[in-house]
Amino acid sequence: MFVNFLSTFEDHVAGIFGAARSPFSFKKLARQAAHEMEDQTLVVNGVNTAPALYTILIANEDDPLMAPYYPQLTREVSEFVKASAEKKHYTFVGEPLVRFMIDPSLKAGRFSVFAENVDAATLGRLYEEERAYQKGLSGQMNIVNPRPAPAPARQAAPAEPDPFAVSDPFAPSEPEPIAVPKTVTRAQMAAGAGASIAANMASSRPQQRAAAPLAQLVDVVTGDVLPISGSRCIVGRERAAADVVLRDPNVSRRHAELLYTGSDWSIEDLNSTNGTLVNNRRITRCPLRNGDLLTFGLSTFEFRG
Repeated sequence: MFVNFLSTFEDHVAGIFGAARSPFSFKKLARQAAHEMEDQTLVVNGVNTAPALYTILIANEDDPLMAPYYPQLTREVSEFVKASAEKKHYTFVGEPLVRFMIDPSLKAGRFSVFAENVDAATLGRLYEEERAYQKGLSGQMNIVNPRPAPAPARQAAPAEPDPFAVSDPFAPSEPEPIAVPKTVTRAQMAAGAGASIAANMASSRPQQRAAAPLAQLVDVVTGDVLPISGSRCIVGRERAAADVVLRDPNVSRRHAELLYTGSDWSIEDLNSTNGTLVNNRRITRCPLRNGDLLTFGLSTFEFRG
């Protein structure tokens, strides 16, 4: 029966991509999703409850290829997960949610699948986040599909934070991330205009990249030091949406923002799903002092400013 599920799923995915080639095997992806579901299923009130949240991490290079297919792919993976759960008589706290995220450490053609147990309220908030993303993605696809004269349009506004927003649909309308030069260059190179715009970006901020960081986040477990080089710093999970990127599925795409006024630092939670803690207390916004402990998801850092 499971083989039949896989075959049906594989046929549907092949139909979605059509003549285009999938960057990796969705059959392997389905097997990994089923394995994750099995590992994370819990007994709640005597009922086998399967995880309702499935995060698929993909490489930055594969995102532009897959972005047009995300709505259909998430539906197909969700249907596969539900069929697998039904076969085992598992239940869910709500409609399973499947979402694609970029992991900057992954190479092209690689992926990872993580299943998580979340309560119904958290699942609902995550659904709202994904609906907003899908709506933005749909709007961008409508703009881009005609592609009447893409190169002149991009050259006309080289200073915009993300002139290739379609390559990364999660990108917010914020100043370009500190780590953007490498990511944007890849996207722009793929569109045939990378060299000139990368040069524009390099000439527009020559001193900022070389300047010493204004502050640091030090991982209390590993000791890794994450520099903060700008007066505004977004912490989150999505590379294009954040300046400091955390590989933690409990961290939101845009989780929190650190602000520097020239004399004082403060931190503000950006309506993250799991909240932001300062010295083990959940905050909405508060001032920061040297040595404060900041917790995003399961990751805790010492602030040094």
